[in-house]
Amino acid sequence: MKNSDRKTAILTRFVFALIFLWASQASADMKEIKAYKEAYPDAKVKCAICHSVAMPKTGAAGLNKYGQKAVAANPHPTADTFKQVGKAE
Repeated sequence: MKNSDRKTAILTRFVFALIFLWASQASADMKEIKAYKEAYPDAKVKCAICHSVAMPKTGAAGLNKYGQKAVAANPHPTADTFKQVGKAE
């Protein structure tokens, strides 16, 4: 295998790994939003409930106090977790 072919193969694997990580993080956020909505159907759900910014790009980084409390109760919060933690203010 040529050196340039090896570099291309490594770069391709790296790109696919990044895409996979990004996609898996995006789906986790949607699960958590749905879980919060299940726990509190009347609430207006948005990322800023748990994060300090409206559109977080770094997953657990940037959690506000409520988000930290929810993740401390369960690393993958469910509707029961949000009920246990209480409604965000």
